[in-house]
Amino acid sequence: MKTAVQGVLQLALREQLLFSWVARNVTGMSVGALRCVVWPVTAVSALKERKTVSPVTNPLLLLTAGELARRIRTKQVSCSEVVAAYIARVQEVNPLVNAVVQDRFEAALKDAALVDALLASGQYSEAELEANKPLLGVPLTVKETIAVKGMSNNGAFSLVESHIAEEDADIIRLLKAAGAIPILVSNTPELCMSWETFNPRVGTTNNPYDTRRTPAGSSGGEAALLGSGASVIGVGSDICGSLRLPAMFCCVYGHKPTPGYVSNKGHRPSSDDESWDRFFTLGPMCRFAADLPIMLRTLVNDSYKIQELRLDEEVDVSRLKVFYMEDDGPDKGYTDPINPEIKFAMRRAVTYLQDKYGIQATKANIQGLTGIVNYATFIMARMKGIPNVFQKDEAKPDEWNSVFSTFAKRLVGQSSSSLSCLMYAPLKTLVDNVPQEDYEIMLKKKEHIMNQFKELLGDNGVFLYPAFPQAAHFHGQIFYKFLNTAYLSAFNVLELPATAVPLGLNREGLPIGIQVSAWQKQDRLTMAVAAALEKEFGGWIPPSQTKR
Repeated sequence: MKTAVQGVLQLALREQLLFSWVARNVTGMSVGALRCVVWPVTAVSALKERKTVSPVTNPLLLLTAGELARRIRTKQVSCSEVVAAYIARVQEVNPLVNAVVQDRFEAALKDAALVDALLASGQYSEAELEANKPLLGVPLTVKETIAVKGMSNNGAFSLVESHIAEEDADIIRLLKAAGAIPILVSNTPELCMSWETFNPRVGTTNNPYDTRRTPAGSSGGEAALLGSGASVIGVGSDICGSLRLPAMFCCVYGHKPTPGYVSNKGHRPSSDDESWDRFFTLGPMCRFAADLPIMLRTLVNDSYKIQELRLDEEVDVSRLKVFYMEDDGPDKGYTDPINPEIKFAMRRAVTYLQDKYGIQATKANIQGLTGIVNYATFIMARMKGIPNVFQKDEAKPDEWNSVFSTFAKRLVGQSSSSLSCLMYAPLKTLVDNVPQEDYEIMLKKKEHIMNQFKELLGDNGVFLYPAFPQAAHFHGQIFYKFLNTAYLSAFNVLELPATAVPLGLNREGLPIGIQVSAWQKQDRLTMAVAAALEKEFGGWIPPSQTKR
């Protein structure tokens, strides 16, 4: 008996050491080597025919959410007509982008009929509706990991056949109360553990500007629908940039709020780790910058928090302090250089703000920001209670089955777990084996960077920064480009608000953009700059206008 126990322990030790070794060496492997392995496979996509979604022909689809709500409550257009227009557009583009997990078209049309009946009754004045239901009748799309009662809410979890939401997430309840009408839930990677929106159940979601390319992830389904003109407002989630990167790749806006002001309740997966709500946030995604403040105010929906965020204050852009960095960020030994077209767009943005608003923009120098690729990974991945494909029980994510056997099942086709989810094991093993004293050093370095941002930005400064070094890449290439997401994850680990802002199309007709950040609670500033830049760069540009 004793010998048998020792044998089991030795096997477990060998397995732990094996995966520790793998984790260390995968982390240390050069991006160039990964590129050599992955690029030949993924580059085949370039040989396929480039397709974009069809042009938008219904003028209702070209209006902001705020304008749609105004026209509905003033009876210039019926809610049923607006919802039907968006349903038709989803049905038109989804065969190309494959972004829908489950629709509620019939229920949405019934909801729209109720709105029309309410308006016909004259029960409320236009002023009352504007104040209390600012999104009345506006169609809403929702990332599938955010609970909509009666709809799929499983995050493509391979260990669970299906999961139907029994109640709305907090933010969905608030959006419904504001009058928004959910029409569908959109595709995600398994457990949100990828910047590529793919899972074995729904398949791959495509970029509406070039279906050979990714809309990124994990909020890729939302971004693809918004970029297609098949949605006007949506909600996604952001950890390591999983809301902002899809927004950039699909030419729309995405805002990661200051942590703690938008409820995360109702998102699946979730964690009870004390750090979860500091690094992970739900947030709005919109096709038009003007809708960001409306959405954020609706999602916060607390008079004290709204006052803290000063969301009711108008922002005088001419009085802002503007700082920027072009490419001096994450360690260049890990990340790709910033594409010249993105640098040029950044410079145009800075020049426009200076010329239009009389602002003296300053190139910033944040000491230690170059190492954020390491701090973000190690600090955030250290959280416990993260749902994963290794857990024995759905309710106990920290109790794992054998990692070796889980990989083996995947290799022989007895598991549909996503490769990106499987890679969580070596990453977690590596992170959890970092000595506590080294972890404390990382936290001190993080604090040092945060203090620099606080001193630099104060309550009236914004920081312009790349979101990703290049435009949308071909499907699968994120496997050797994943370290580039350090530009995004920096603001998760630093707990700062950030808005993804489109800045037009590159020579290939693909969206490019930047992100605008500010100090904590200054979300209104980043959204104001997004609106200012929209006037110069055009904001969302329909895919049908891309070059061929």
